[in-house]
Amino acid sequence: MVSEPPSSRVLPLINANQAVQGWLDHYWAKLNLPPAERQRLALTQDRREFARWTGRRLNPLALGCYCYLPPSSDARANPVHLAHTATDATTDHPPVTQLSFYAADGTSPLPTRKVPSLKHRHLIFIEPDLLELGTEVTVAHELIHLSDRVRGRPRRHHCHGYDAIAADEAAITGRDPELLRQLLREETARRESVLRTSRPIRYLYVCPNCGKEYPRVKRYARPVSCGSCDRAYNPHYILELRDDALHQQPEPAPVM
Repeated sequence: MVSEPPSSRVLPLINANQAVQGWLDHYWAKLNLPPAERQRLALTQDRREFARWTGRRLNPLALGCYCYLPPSSDARANPVHLAHTATDATTDHPPVTQLSFYAADGTSPLPTRKVPSLKHRHLIFIEPDLLELGTEVTVAHELIHLSDRVRGRPRRHHCHGYDAIAADEAAITGRDPELLRQLLREETARRESVLRTSRPIRYLYVCPNCGKEYPRVKRYARPVSCGSCDRAYNPHYILELRDDALHQQPEPAPVM
């Protein structure tokens, strides 16, 4: 998938509701971010638009995402860096490499269309179906990532809700850390519920060694081993499809 980031001619670009715009202004000032960086910002609440910008599908459970796009002249030498607000939960898609409220750093370069040499850009996604507090905290979180990048010290998440980034998030918003962890769990559960309405879990795989369960939307096309028992593929820990009603539901008819 080729990335098609917004041109510098249309920046700053804010495709978001008034609440997001308000918190963007509030935390941009509170974090004392340079006005010049605002001219390189593109923010959207549309998942497809963000995927088009970055060239990668966003994790379905992501609540927010920050992406740093290097200057186009060295975009291939310097990979796009993203971070998203999500968990590995029961989604059938692995997390995309992105920086944000709940995610991990990207390290592989993305193909980009040939365009005139451009300065770096900041791309942000905010989930539109968030609670009022969730919207505020997610905007603040993504701007913390942007601030880290501008100051030359981008950080990876070590454990969402419990790492240094989470501490900064609590400090800048003035919220109790435990309240924010509870909010993350609630928002993730709400997002999971929405996903399962349209894409219900149909298959349940189990590790014969440790017993860990892997609910999945689609059936694996090839043998997969348990990542908890061994991060590398290991035939001793091949996941087994549990023989119960979960995977016996009929597949939906294809849309023609």
